Amino acid sequence: MVAEKEKKKKSVEKATLNPNALELLNDKLDQTIQRITDLESKIEKISPDIQDATGSLNMTLAILRTFQEVTNVATIFSPSKWLMRLRPDVNLDAIERLIVDVLTREGLKNISQLTASIRQERGTASRRIIRDKVNDMINREIVEEVDEGYGRVIKMAIDIKALSE
Repeated sequence: MVAEKEKKKKSVEKATLNPNALELLNDKLDQTIQRITDLESKIEKISPDIQDATGSLNMTLAILRTFQEVTNVATIFSPSKWLMRLRPDVNLDAIERLIVDVLTREGLKNISQLTASIRQERGTASRRIIRDKVNDMINREIVEEVDEGYGRVIKMAIDIKALSE
């Protein structure tokens, strides 16, 4: 029973995306692209006859660069990053960024729903910590409490779409 829970937990951890995953992936892509470029240069120096072998390296390099552009675009379009760019007075930590992203993407949530959504993205989330972060964000007027649904329902107080116009 315990072994099954551990397997399930590990599979959930692999499937979730932590907040810095795109930045880490981008760094790894940079390193891989640099290594392939260096390898290609070494092959060409050793023997010009082997230049045909560099064709597959060029194709791999092109695929990696395209993938890197996609990860850059995904990072740029994060609602929390837009919020921090458009409102320099708003400073968010990693969990607060997830809260903003979830509320912007999924709409109204109570604390339990918000915790479940963040747990799904991050792998772990404490209901108490999410509640404390939400309370702090309410005080800073980033999110607000509304009288809808069950429990404390939270929504974005700052309209990110209106900010970008």
